[in-house]
Amino acid sequence: MKAGQVKVWLDQGPATLLSECEVEGEAIALDEVDDVVQTTERGWVIHLLETGEVLTVHEETLHNGEMDV
Repeated sequence: MKAGQVKVWLDQGPATLLSECEVEGEAIALDEVDDVVQTTERGWVIHLLETGEVLTVHEETLHNGEMDV
């Protein structure tokens, strides 16, 4: 993957990859934030073409639009 490519994010439609980033490895409850070591994973800043939103997402949630059967 590289910036400028268009991928599909989950079932939300096409998205342009803007830049690589680090995203939270897993969600942490507010009452656990002091007890858990936060981890990060490779992700992307994307621009959703249908809604105009700019989001950070996990790399593994991006695909080419092909459905697994």
